[in-house]
Amino acid sequence: MGQLTESIIDFITGTGLDSPPAEAITLAQRGFIDTLGVMIAGRNSEVTRAIQTYANRVGHSAGAARVLLANDTSSVQNAALVGTTAAHALDYDDYAYSNHVSALMVPAIIADGERLNASGYDMLAAYIAGFEVWGTVFKREPQHLHSKGWHPTGVFGPIGVAAALCRLRRLSNDEARNALGLACASGGGVMDNFGSHAKPWQGGRAAEAGVVATTLASCGMTAGEHALDGDGGLMAALSPLGNVDRTTPAAMQGGYWLSAGPALNLKMHPTVGASQRSIDAALQLYQDHRPSPALIARIVIRVSEKHAAVMRLHRPTSASEARFSAEFGVAAALVAGRVGLTELDDAFVQRPDVQALIGRCVIETGPDDDPSYPVGAKFDTVTLELTDGTVVTSDPVYRFRGHGDNPMSEAELKEKFTTCAGTAIAKEQTLELWDCLQTLPALSSARDLPTLRYL
Repeated sequence: MGQLTESIIDFITGTGLDSPPAEAITLAQRGFIDTLGVMIAGRNSEVTRAIQTYANRVGHSAGAARVLLANDTSSVQNAALVGTTAAHALDYDDYAYSNHVSALMVPAIIADGERLNASGYDMLAAYIAGFEVWGTVFKREPQHLHSKGWHPTGVFGPIGVAAALCRLRRLSNDEARNALGLACASGGGVMDNFGSHAKPWQGGRAAEAGVVATTLASCGMTAGEHALDGDGGLMAALSPLGNVDRTTPAAMQGGYWLSAGPALNLKMHPTVGASQRSIDAALQLYQDHRPSPALIARIVIRVSEKHAAVMRLHRPTSASEARFSAEFGVAAALVAGRVGLTELDDAFVQRPDVQALIGRCVIETGPDDDPSYPVGAKFDTVTLELTDGTVVTSDPVYRFRGHGDNPMSEAELKEKFTTCAGTAIAKEQTLELWDCLQTLPALSSARDLPTLRYL
């Protein structure tokens, strides 16, 4: 058996998570805050309504966990499925190492935390466990899985969720090993589902699968001991060139914590992470020059090759498609001076002036040459060529606002949270939930999170 799997299990079931670094607690807390905000905003999306209808048909009308923190309750796996789908529906959720970690883990942790009457600190420790394991596994692969067609969030999500719940449930070593093996059998998701309802469902399904894998392991179900890191395991099977590191023990066993670094990226704009830098560049041009859209002859968006591969919807006609279009993000910024929930609307996407600018965009791909950001260029830029011959180029954007290296301020985080939550719950409830989340490490029980009354 590989040392990787065993080191992960020792970490999940060991004592290190009893006192993780303070920076890790802060990162986890921000993950909870951001996720609950975007989950509430995504509650009324078409895909969330469809998933909730499905969950009602196949699940129980009552259960151990609140669904979307409302009065309705269901099983933990149904609450995780619906909650994650809502949190991922608008693609406004955070990400780390190219995976949407919080949207998958937070709803599952809260749902299982309600069943277990777990404290806020226990839930944060569970999040850190999942964050570390998920990152450890994913970062072993040097190739770009998105370019191979995989949606890594859907593929690796069950592993991260299972690791988090193994910690929350305090499973034994054998149970944790089986849970991880079962999670390896449960993931999936492809890039060509981006821009459709299937994309957020791939996340929701992965969260549900992580819950089920952990529950099955606790019921005595077994899995292959080498399912994660063996010659015929998940990591080897996925690796495009076969050069994934399946043997080196996990670094957190030596005191290195991914969650203690600036690893969590929060989005200012409800679009795919690869578009955040070019949107910031376009907003910079809007603020500095206020160019009339009618006078823009051509727009050159310079991004990395791998980011361009993710933003594959070049002529979007719906909000779902626009979230994965660099052209839309830049055009919206130049037309509206912002790219928020208001702009991610079918009517706005279809506006003639927006569509006209989308048609004038050209994407140029540069090398993926950022030494600390392997899927990105050192910077992104946007260049405008005006009808009078004037050419203006944005300053280089190295890290978008909200990136772990350029984090949101607390005021910005609160503004995003209150804007998102305010779309579906009253102002007093929004502020009540915000205040409660500020004291999450000291919260006595997951059941103490406010029950939301949706508008």
